[in-house]
Amino acid sequence: MKLSIKQEKFCNSYLECGNASDAYRYSYNCLNMKPETINVKASQLLKKDKIRIRVEELQLELKKKTAITKERVLEELGKIGFSTIAHLHNTWIERKDFEKITDDQKACIKSISTKIMKKNVGTSDDPQIVDVEMVKVELYDKVRALEVINKMMGYERPGEMKADLRIIVGD
Repeated sequence: MKLSIKQEKFCNSYLECGNASDAYRYSYNCLNMKPETINVKASQLLKKDKIRIRVEELQLELKKKTAITKERVLEELGKIGFSTIAHLHNTWIERKDFEKITDDQKACIKSISTKIMKKNVGTSDDPQIVDVEMVKVELYDKVRALEVINKMMGYERPGEMKADLRIIVGD
């Protein structure tokens, strides 16, 4: 099945962005189209057998090249979904040295930022201003990771989770 240049561009763009409407905008002349029209045309194009098959071929090529599997994705999402900021601290206030944090714990960190603030550690009569380093550590979104895990595992289907819970609680 031979695709047109625009169709091939659409398939590749769809793989890159994961959004059919954006891929359609990139691949076709849409300057005079309403967003609703673009959405419909993109959806229709994605439903065509030769487009769907080509997207699947491109996905398979990527899987082979990158060795990315569902298991690896689930493992990475699991690190985030079951992480806690407590893993990064020795005590409520004292952070662990970065070198002592495991690679799995580091994988959950979205960003680290620092800033120096002035703090008075003296009295109002005898102020002693010192620099205090403030560190903000932001982890990736646990809830979002768990939502994706649930979807990948099929737990978002109605009744699926309920059945699993009955097994656990003995109903």
